Amino acid sequence: MKTFVVDAMLGRLATWLRLVGCDTFYSTQAQDDELLTIAREQGRVLLTSDAELVQRAERDGIESVLVRGTVDERVASVFSRFGIDPVADPSVSRCTKCNGELTQVSGEDKVRVKGLVFEQTYNHYDRFWICEYCKSVFFEGGQWENIRKYMAHISDMMEDTK
Repeated sequence: MKTFVVDAMLGRLATWLRLVGCDTFYSTQAQDDELLTIAREQGRVLLTSDAELVQRAERDGIESVLVRGTVDERVASVFSRFGIDPVADPSVSRCTKCNGELTQVSGEDKVRVKGLVFEQTYNHYDRFWICEYCKSVFFEGGQWENIRKYMAHISDMMEDTK
């Protein structure tokens, strides 16, 4: 699977890539030179809405894609181009905050997230995913229904462009 570096203008695209399990570097603080260095040194594809940055990347032999359109069009076009299946699954998702790998905790391990989530949440859910880097905790709450609906919408958009 491809890995990506995403410019500051495409934060929502970075979130969706992470949700489907793509290793995606994203920072609102990274300048163009840093993005190019990361892409070159780590073999990542640069996704940007900046035509000049794409030209610089191409001159340096860095694979890059100019991403334009609405958020939905951006997500659908990148997923189509790289053959990314529009299925968000917390067992393969990456941390949407820092891109870290997630570890599922349940059963006796569930105690690892106690104090990191609201007590009501802790008592209601049995499975959680914790980012080993930033310690953010995720669970399949009500938001996952919206995430799945959005992925179905992206899938439909991808079909329409074939």
